Amino acid sequence: MKILIGIGVAILLLIILIVALPFLVDLNKYQDRYRPLIEQALNRTVEIKDIRLTIWPRLGARIGGFIVQDDPAFRAGPFASLSSLDVGVKLLPLLRGKVDVEEITLRDPVITVLKNAQGQLNVSTIGAKPQAPSPKPEVPGQPTGSPLQTLALFAVDRVSVDGGKLTYRDESTSKPTEYTLSDLEFLLRSVHLGESPNLHVAATIQPYNLPVRLNGSFGPLVEALDLKSFTFNLELGKIALSLKGRALGGNLDATIAALEIDTVDLPVKLPLTKPVQVKDMHLTLHARYPTPPDMPAADQVDVTDLGLALVMGGSAINVKGTAAKGLANLTAASASIHSSDLPFAIPLTKPIELKDLHVSVHAKYPPKEGAAPLDLAEVPDLAFVVAMGSSRLEVKGSVLGGLATLTASSKFINSADLPLALPLKRSVEIQDLQASAEFRGQDARLNHLSAQLFGGFLRTQGTVGLGPSAPPFSGTVLLQGLQLGPALQAIGTDHMSISGTAGAELAISGRGFTHPDLVKALEGTGRMAVKGGKVEGINLLQEAAMLLKVVGVSLDNVKATVFSTIESEFAIKQGLIVVQRLLMDSRDFQATGGGTIGLDQSINMKLNLNLSQALSQKIAAGSPIARVALSGGRLSLPMLITGSAQAPVYRLDTKMFAGKVQEQAKEKVKGAIEDLLKGSTTPEDLKQQGKDLLKGLLGR
Repeated sequence: MKILIGIGVAILLLIILIVALPFLVDLNKYQDRYRPLIEQALNRTVEIKDIRLTIWPRLGARIGGFIVQDDPAFRAGPFASLSSLDVGVKLLPLLRGKVDVEEITLRDPVITVLKNAQGQLNVSTIGAKPQAPSPKPEVPGQPTGSPLQTLALFAVDRVSVDGGKLTYRDESTSKPTEYTLSDLEFLLRSVHLGESPNLHVAATIQPYNLPVRLNGSFGPLVEALDLKSFTFNLELGKIALSLKGRALGGNLDATIAALEIDTVDLPVKLPLTKPVQVKDMHLTLHARYPTPPDMPAADQVDVTDLGLALVMGGSAINVKGTAAKGLANLTAASASIHSSDLPFAIPLTKPIELKDLHVSVHAKYPPKEGAAPLDLAEVPDLAFVVAMGSSRLEVKGSVLGGLATLTASSKFINSADLPLALPLKRSVEIQDLQASAEFRGQDARLNHLSAQLFGGFLRTQGTVGLGPSAPPFSGTVLLQGLQLGPALQAIGTDHMSISGTAGAELAISGRGFTHPDLVKALEGTGRMAVKGGKVEGINLLQEAAMLLKVVGVSLDNVKATVFSTIESEFAIKQGLIVVQRLLMDSRDFQATGGGTIGLDQSINMKLNLNLSQALSQKIAAGSPIARVALSGGRLSLPMLITGSAQAPVYRLDTKMFAGKVQEQAKEKVKGAIEDLLKGSTTPEDLKQQGKDLLKGLLGR
């Protein structure tokens, strides 16, 4: 019984001793021995408040108030701080005099990663050996070691982080940005040389409140920073990525792949009206590590293979490419893209479809600051077909040296198929369309456009500025064999329409396309001719008969003026079309004159209507005034047309007409007096002729 009591007392004393060991053993005296080793390994100043021996849950040590100061070249303050650092060791190896670390636990770490204005990271100097002082301050260099190398030298089964926060601050941009990983979870298993550790990381990215998880393995670990392989699965919210590759001899080769990425799952809001999916993405890259300090940013990473599919509703674009040494090469192809699937607003009145899209792009990166849009990339090959209902438009082009060239062709286009609101009352058919254009900087040039429409031929060319307000423009237009009737019916005229076969030449220039701009700056000259037609809605002979108050004479009541030819030369200036010469030939009359037609459709024309002899005699028979105005058996009527194209007003030029009547009266009086002097007439006959003349002048 005494023996059992003795054993029990011994066990109790042993338990008391073990429990009291953390209070009896002071490990702080070892700070001066081991803290310099840690500082040398990290290349950082280290502060430790307290070190205590731990018995439970495992044998080891707890370091409280552990602080690692930042590199003073970056900032003054802590780089990392821990509420405690627990190090657990294995008992049996310890009894044999060997320290075998089993677990390292970091509690509530707060880590700040900083990228300074020179683009260097403060983590780049962790583990680097301090260099000899230099008379000039130097930018922090790249590491000659790493935390992974240092950690791999410890034979540790488990490294974990319990809670904590990691902050990344970028001060290399004009507007500094900051991101934080909160609710941090970190677990690293089997950190031994020759083994491949397993890694688990979880956190929430702020300010996006985006959960992130990383799971995978890498290794096997060697003393050098080489990884024969690594495999990770990364989850960003609902986005899943896989990362595979290797890092050997200072060369990093990796492949990033994702089955699907939806824009609605991204942590940033994109200016899209509809979601877009990136499917079957794979990205293979090559990089040097550590990055040489003098290497340009564009040379740090080479993308040796890129492939993905952009899916927008029922449309898809397949993208492939590479990027190396500051030059990206991309190709995009699609069998069909519907405008209704595009994730941005396009002002179209009807949906269209792009078919057989193929485009190649060569672009330098990073882009040159202030470069014009056409200088940002070269497009050696661009081709697609625009399908609009039953219409097709084939487009080809390129962008080389800041010059964009486009060609378009179509066998048939119906205006009813166009996705634009056109001021047309009827659809228009365009055939054999051919066009070519060039764009450079703020200038666009239409080298050639030709087409068949309304039974005739159209050809035009010109230039236009691409500035934001009132751009300058100029151009020429040639029309041949155009059928005016169908053309004006398509435009729609309520009061007047002209038929016939037309030809025209026009040269114009101006600035801006709004009505005020056109009124102010539009200028041009031209000429036109119309053969074999009629003016619907206007009968000049009826209007002339009404002005002359013709009675007892029947004229054609058709509300139209038939002509054989209309020819005109005109100029455009200050909102007016100045008709410098107008000639209209008809079976019954010939009209000449000029005037102005405003862009507001106002009319101010003067015409001289010369009637045929037969028609002149017919009208003179019913109008005394017309009889007086006869000259050589023909009637010449000066007519004024004012008002607007919708409501023209017709009247005689009374001043000119009175002058003609006066001249005719003088000639008649002169002839009568000569007859009296010759004795061929009597005073009574002269008196009767005077009465007849007065009746003619007074119209009774």
